[in-house]
Amino acid sequence: MADTLVTTHSIWRWLVLVGLVAALVYGFSRSSDAAPLEKSTAQPFMFSLIMLDIQVLIGLFLWIAASGWDLDVFRAWIHPVGMLIALGVGHAVVGRAIKFGASSAYRTAAVGILVTLVIVAASIPRDAWF
Repeated sequence: MADTLVTTHSIWRWLVLVGLVAALVYGFSRSSDAAPLEKSTAQPFMFSLIMLDIQVLIGLFLWIAASGWDLDVFRAWIHPVGMLIALGVGHAVVGRAIKFGASSAYRTAAVGILVTLVIVAASIPRDAWF
């Protein structure tokens, strides 16, 4: 079962990265005269964060099932804590942008996704990239 979770975690990672980049492009491509950001127009942001939620959940299952705390320091602590921070930042900023609701909120949400993407990329172990 652990091997299946590792494979799923490895494949889903790429989908999460693509989803975050797509949400980033969506947010920065919206013009300042676009309709205000609301739940119906925030779907790309929310979808990418739900993908990240699933990835973090799979990672936490793996961490517990494989005694992740016994791994090297990066995989045991920096990777999971970094991903949890990225998840929190993404949800906080996008949630705040949706609550604010103005057309400039697209840019705010996109910046939140960008920060999330940077934290995610920095938290992925170097040998796991390829």
